[in-house]
Amino acid sequence: MKSGSIGLALFTGLFVAIVVFISEYFIPNTSVITKVIISGLSALVGGLIGYKLFSHTK
Repeated sequence: MKSGSIGLALFTGLFVAIVVFISEYFIPNTSVITKVIISGLSALVGGLIGYKLFSHTK
């Protein structure tokens, strides 16, 4: 396991949780498909940001 993968996974999970919480707060009545799309896109964006933060190139 790479050294930054745990930090990447934790950051991505936290990012997804925050985005889903904010979307549920501002848009409470959304369909299941919209919730899946929001969480999927936030996982993609959170993974990209986490990769930039936690990738250690040597």
